[in-house]
Amino acid sequence: MSIAEVGASPDQVDPLTTQLPRPTASPPPQVALRRRPLRLRLSPETGRGALDGAWWPYSRDLATEAVGLVDHFPASFDRIFRVVYSTPDWEPAPRRVKAAKVFVNLGSFPRDDTHLVLLKSVSSPRVLRLLVVPPEWGEQTAMHAMRIAATHTNAKSAAAILSESVDLLLAGLLAHWDGGGADVQT
Repeated sequence: MSIAEVGASPDQVDPLTTQLPRPTASPPPQVALRRRPLRLRLSPETGRGALDGAWWPYSRDLATEAVGLVDHFPASFDRIFRVVYSTPDWEPAPRRVKAAKVFVNLGSFPRDDTHLVLLKSVSSPRVLRLLVVPPEWGEQTAMHAMRIAATHTNAKSAAAILSESVDLLLAGLLAHWDGGGADVQT
């Protein structure tokens, strides 16, 4: 919309050619993520269960969320350079994003619906498998799913954990949990 169109009366503006102003852009990823802790829970013994932990992102914007995950991942793990994701969990993403200290390659399996992200580090052959908790979930349900995924004896798939968590919430069985002991790492 031009300045002339803003001051024009409604019958002087052509609705077919007038572009509406775009919503203001959200802050750059680094600014937005500094204000929020990384919602991540890892197994104390990675590589032993079906999953190595869980990640509860704030949105479905993988480019933004992957930068936050890589930049704030626990220092006890090597630098992450590749994130492979389940496409139904995310909006379309670029193939590469710039984190604070490294470029991160993003890849996906086109028909994958496993609700996982796979993280590959620079020096380790081990791939970390994290459950992706839907960003719109409430805290009780998310913490329950994260707790199960980070248990080193867990044998359940990510989809089974998510389904079980929803079922327990709908049955009212998560109401007594206060989220204490969640050990979310930042």
